[in-house]
Amino acid sequence: MRTKQSISGFTLLEAITASVILLFIIITIYTLVLETESTHVAEENKLNMNQAARAIDIILCENIRNAGSVLTLLRTPPFLQAAPPFTGIYPLNNNDFPDGIILTSGDQEAVTKVAGGGFTPGDGVLTLEDSVDNLDGTGTVWAINDIGIIVKTSGYYVFKVTGDVLMGDTTLTIRQTPVYYSGLLNVPGKYVDYTATHLGTAGNVGTYSSGSPVIRLNYFNIFTVKAGKDGTKTLTLTTDTEGVADILADGNETATRAVPIIPDIEDLQFEYITKDEPAEFWASTTTAATSYADPCATPGGTDCSNFFQNFVNRNIASIRVFALLKTEDKHKRKNVDEGTVGQAYNKPRMGDVAAVKLGAGRFHYTYLTYEIFIRNYDIVF
Repeated sequence: MRTKQSISGFTLLEAITASVILLFIIITIYTLVLETESTHVAEENKLNMNQAARAIDIILCENIRNAGSVLTLLRTPPFLQAAPPFTGIYPLNNNDFPDGIILTSGDQEAVTKVAGGGFTPGDGVLTLEDSVDNLDGTGTVWAINDIGIIVKTSGYYVFKVTGDVLMGDTTLTIRQTPVYYSGLLNVPGKYVDYTATHLGTAGNVGTYSSGSPVIRLNYFNIFTVKAGKDGTKTLTLTTDTEGVADILADGNETATRAVPIIPDIEDLQFEYITKDEPAEFWASTTTAATSYADPCATPGGTDCSNFFQNFVNRNIASIRVFALLKTEDKHKRKNVDEGTVGQAYNKPRMGDVAAVKLGAGRFHYTYLTYEIFIRNYDIVF
């Protein structure tokens, strides 16, 4: 005899209860995932800024520390009466944009002069007074791909060696387009090389006469900041402008022009301290200096030629670097867009830029200050 068994399932109340519990679990897991991702992004931003801070110390500050020997190489008896416009350190200060700087260092083993009929910018050959001798060190030392600087009282010209250099050579085959020349850099609204303005001519104009100093450079670096279309700023390094004035223009990012090296630069400012007693602070190369001792003819004046004359003819004791890094937590940006109050930041005084309160946003900031003492070399030839 077969027994009839009753078949039962979930009631409607049980199904709703189970669905609510499952939904609660899903929401909890989703919220946990979002919070974990947001925390991960925030920590990644902080890590990136820490790495950027280390990069500033290793790349920018180390370059500054080793720069300046070109000045002492030129402060030798044959050139004391001249006013060479390049010391190995050249400021690119700005009032409304992060500062920049040109840095280089001269090679003590390769200091000579222009010979023959002189040198005209654009020439493919440079004749030296001293022959190349790589064996006993009595001559200058040059090799293919080396860079060097030629100096006159109204400018300077940085070139690149393109041909093989043999022992006993007195000529260098060089590229016809310059690595750089004084007065070249002119990025509208951002950077201006004022050398041509204050010395009357650019470094690619006129002939460098016989006897003009020639120095092989250990490096030639230009640090500038490029603003992205999204408002972010990146520190860039240029080792060769290839004769291009606006190195920050879109399309000019080549292997040597405006190479991005450190992201998330909100601001970068420099101050220059001389060896005079008491020390002078120069934080502006434009019209109205506002920091400590005014390099202009009169406080707030428009003639800053004194700055260049003093900067050229005196050793720089140290340079102060002020850097502000900023990253944005994009996952929390929506709150700011909707009008919710975000995090504001009281930016301190940086160089010649006054303290200011930055707008609210979901940002992370790192503020760095350095004072770098310059290594100079006393060379007489």
